[in-house]
Amino acid sequence: MSIQLFHNDLSPPSRVVRILIKLLDLKVEETKISLIADEHLRPEFTSINPFHQVPTLIDGDFTLWESRAILTYLVDRFAPGNSLYPSDLKARATIDRWLYWDIGTMYATLRPFIANGSIDSEADQLFKDKAKELDDSLAETKYVAGDTLTIADLSLGVTINFSVAIGIDLSGLSHINRWTKQLESDLKSDTWSRLVVQPNNALVWLYHI
Repeated sequence: MSIQLFHNDLSPPSRVVRILIKLLDLKVEETKISLIADEHLRPEFTSINPFHQVPTLIDGDFTLWESRAILTYLVDRFAPGNSLYPSDLKARATIDRWLYWDIGTMYATLRPFIANGSIDSEADQLFKDKAKELDDSLAETKYVAGDTLTIADLSLGVTINFSVAIGIDLSGLSHINRWTKQLESDLKSDTWSRLVVQPNNALVWLYHI
């Protein structure tokens, strides 16, 4: 049975999962869910995911949502031991820590924009403060969780690029800027363009930023 992914083109969490799918060269049946048209609230989708969120993954008789959980599942399921999410317990715990920090701290700070299409000065400064913490950490390592590209970089990379696209100025954070350029180099140019740059540009147009 094929793997199915329900996603939204502009959703940062959806895009992170789709980037990983590209990196692992997985064959996945993708279905777009329009949030503007409330397709995520229709019975045919809530019967799959009662939390009506994208992305949602179906692998046979198993259904999973929450993008960071999907990331770890896909590597373990289809590429166990891959350096994107290695089997070493301590390395994995470090990656998990950054994934949780992203969803609980970095991406969470952007919720005012996600809800209202704008971000106030307080949320803007809070995000910058947290980005400075990430920048300080990246002064010590090539990537977020060490010197190897991992799923933590994919998750935080999309968050950071999303924040810049909506107008948060991180130009003074040299280590983040170096790391972002490294991510762009690591991913195929088509993947970076289609899943990072173009959706961000579409969001800017949609919200008239």
